[in-house]
Amino acid sequence: MKIKPFDIKTCESIIKNEPGIILEHLPGNPFEPFLVQDPFGLRKAVVPVFRKDMKGNIFGMGTAFHVDGWGTFLTADHVIDFARDQLKKTSAVNSPNFSKGDHLVLFLGMGLVIGSVKIPAEAFVLASEIVSAMWEKDDPIAKLRGESSMEMLADLAVITATSQAGPLTPHSIPVKAIGWHPSIGEIVLAIGFPELECQLLTEDSQLATLTEGMYAAYGRITKLHPFGTSQHHPNPVLEVECNWPSGMSGGPVFNSSGEVVGVVSRSLLGDEKSPGVGKATSFEFLSYFNTLVPTLDGLNPMMRRGWGVIRNNPWHLAGFFKTKREALKFAEGFDFEYQVKYGGNQFGTDNFISEIIE
Repeated sequence: MKIKPFDIKTCESIIKNEPGIILEHLPGNPFEPFLVQDPFGLRKAVVPVFRKDMKGNIFGMGTAFHVDGWGTFLTADHVIDFARDQLKKTSAVNSPNFSKGDHLVLFLGMGLVIGSVKIPAEAFVLASEIVSAMWEKDDPIAKLRGESSMEMLADLAVITATSQAGPLTPHSIPVKAIGWHPSIGEIVLAIGFPELECQLLTEDSQLATLTEGMYAAYGRITKLHPFGTSQHHPNPVLEVECNWPSGMSGGPVFNSSGEVVGVVSRSLLGDEKSPGVGKATSFEFLSYFNTLVPTLDGLNPMMRRGWGVIRNNPWHLAGFFKTKREALKFAEGFDFEYQVKYGGNQFGTDNFISEIIE
């Protein structure tokens, strides 16, 4: 079987009209994971997820990817479930309190590194907020016990990451959450870090080269589960014939147009006699996607939503921000002709479409 290789680009590459990376699978085995070497493109957007304990040891957990230019990352919810004890479970918005437990950190891309170097502290960024797709089940006994009745609705989490060294500058990859209709037999592509599985790095060993290994693997959709696989597993998924190792959990799943349409959820590797089976949380089946990720347009992969500081005549988009507070503060340096409005902005341009918030 021969699969036409996908041409994958970050939003920054699309803006600059730069060539993407052509991901050619291994000869003779189209579903086998293969190494991706793109240190200044995809590796700037797709990142490893680590758990860091109070002693400074870090453990590889899975994969996440950046989507909006403002430090918003998507991953699978089960990748970050170790942080559950430090979260407020009363709503879908969870503010981690890592002062007494393990930290959730992301390892940003550093570009091309040769030899053994000390990993700079700013390469590891801390999660400041986690948003999960959760629902409140009807469980009177749990309420009487004072326990949370919140359960995961989809294997998807949104991470906001911050750095003490200054604003984050990762690349973003285009997300298509509305308007892509998956079909049986369609080919998809997952990217992630399978070599992080159970990897332990002490403070001393971080002086050496960190082997992370970003891999890609194709798969073929075999089943669609828009309402989940069962009442107890409501996560809406695509079932895929593939070999996606567990370290790829949380990684982006691309369609043939190079758009991210889902997140790697679970997988069972195959053997010589039978192919593996993977599941990917599908954005198309999530009617609440824009509630979880309000900074993305959903329909237009190159559009993000936020607050613009604009002048109508002559036209000038002075700045575009995630929050109204940031926009108002920025606007203080301009005259009365500039206004703060909510709307959509195309990555890397001064295009702005004003929207009314109801």
